[in-house]
Amino acid sequence: MSSLIEDVCDLLDSYNGRDKVVRLACYTCKLYGCIKDEKPWQTAGSRLSSARMMLRLFDDIPMIRHTYNYGLGKHEATTTAAFLGVLANIVDQAFLPVEKACWLYDVGVLKLSNDTAYKLETVSTALWAASLFISLIQTSRSMQKLWWSRQCLQRASEDGGADAKKNLDVRLALEGVVTGKLCLDITHAVSCLPAGWLWGESIGSTKVSAIATTSSVIGIAMYFAKKRLLK
Repeated sequence: MSSLIEDVCDLLDSYNGRDKVVRLACYTCKLYGCIKDEKPWQTAGSRLSSARMMLRLFDDIPMIRHTYNYGLGKHEATTTAAFLGVLANIVDQAFLPVEKACWLYDVGVLKLSNDTAYKLETVSTALWAASLFISLIQTSRSMQKLWWSRQCLQRASEDGGADAKKNLDVRLALEGVVTGKLCLDITHAVSCLPAGWLWGESIGSTKVSAIATTSSVIGIAMYFAKKRLLK
């Protein structure tokens, strides 16, 4: 029990960990509110979502540092990997000020026409979806590389490199789960786009909340799984 409590405290002590917990609470409230048709629960979910967004208002400097340290991805093994890394950084860097502008409009500080505000919100959502799609490509490439390493290990070692192979199998399984989570997140993000953009606005709020809640549960489960399996 003490180990579990320590793990939970470690999760809550970090910015990313607490964001995972708040995200789960947010979409759980929204899902319950949609199923029971109770507005207070939906409002609670929206307030928690706003809290997550408020914290992202201060992510610019850490993101700039990350983008600067990554540079052009010269440390990457392939040009494709470097290109995807740079593209992901550009998209994420662009998302933050756009989201900030949307927030400033919502609170009345930034004066925009309804049409401009609508377009800005659409751009913000599109950048979110694009970031997730790039992450999906990167994760798929990572799985391919792990699978290739596993095959090479099996051919090169008489006993199949049992320990190393087991480690690769665990990593492959975890990457597979991450791929599934990203697919859920992409489904969620695109559903928030205007009608006419792929499946934008064609999925009901209850289903969207269920998708986001499932993704949030997987995210927290992955946190604990990585702590125990990747040592």
